[in-house]
Amino acid sequence: MNYRDSDRLELQDLRYFVEVASHENCSITDVAEQLGMAQSNLSSSIRNLEKKLSLRNNKRKLEVKLFNRNKRPLQLTEVGQEFLQEAISILSAIDRAFENTQQRSEGKIGQLNVALTSSVSNSILPDILRKFREQYPNVKLLWREMTTHNQLQALRSHQIDVGLLHLPKSAIDDKELGFTTVLEEPLVIVLPENHQLAITKQIPLKELQGEKFILPDRQLVPGLSQEILDLCKKVGFEPKVTQEAALMLTILGLVAGEMGIALLPANAKNLRRKGVVYRKIEEKATTVKIDMVWRRSDESAVVEQFRKVVREIR
Repeated sequence: MNYRDSDRLELQDLRYFVEVASHENCSITDVAEQLGMAQSNLSSSIRNLEKKLSLRNNKRKLEVKLFNRNKRPLQLTEVGQEFLQEAISILSAIDRAFENTQQRSEGKIGQLNVALTSSVSNSILPDILRKFREQYPNVKLLWREMTTHNQLQALRSHQIDVGLLHLPKSAIDDKELGFTTVLEEPLVIVLPENHQLAITKQIPLKELQGEKFILPDRQLVPGLSQEILDLCKKVGFEPKVTQEAALMLTILGLVAGEMGIALLPANAKNLRRKGVVYRKIEEKATTVKIDMVWRRSDESAVVEQFRKVVREIR
């Protein structure tokens, strides 16, 4: 059936009807007083609603009565009782839609795809999870462990929203990406437990010259591997790299198997791998950074709230 513009229901009329129907033991005058409006205006709203609900065709006009006006106090008709349930359902759905839209615009609900490296898992991940869940319990976080190289590709292709990684120098000037440092920690020397240097608690980097190095994969983990290479060159030698691996657990396994030594962020100590020992570097300022990276063009409120929480942890 086609309806004229004059037949369209107004939300305010529905709200007034529900208010009156919810106070069956009160007069319409009492309800109008509670609403802070004139009784005549409230009565007119109910009559207009009944008029718009009435069915029309060329032969007859069927009037819909929502209230039995012969009863005191006002009582709903059978049709009015059924319409009340529908009206409540409609208004509840609209209220939910408004609330959800407002919460989405504030970043309080939604979904976020975050990628991280094992360095993040071993360090600040628990703090991020606790704080973000506490402040934004209705945001669904989807975590993916990915290498630095893959994170940067996934950011540019919109497969993830935020990355947590050791940012390579080559990405610093990328105008598509924004970044901020969230953690800075020292490097440590990782040795097989039977290594001759294992008895020393603090080792100068120069003592590692000639050792076989197990390096984070230069293609997949370029930021961390380049930091390590630069640090060795700074003290006067180029490390002899005999093996590369993308995962920290793999590197530790190779060291435990006496395939070589490694330099890793201090968070590696949280893995407690049997067969390896961790020793401090004697030189100062031997630190590496973990950065949070996102697309500058991303205006998502959820992304902004996540960035805010991570910055607070830092």
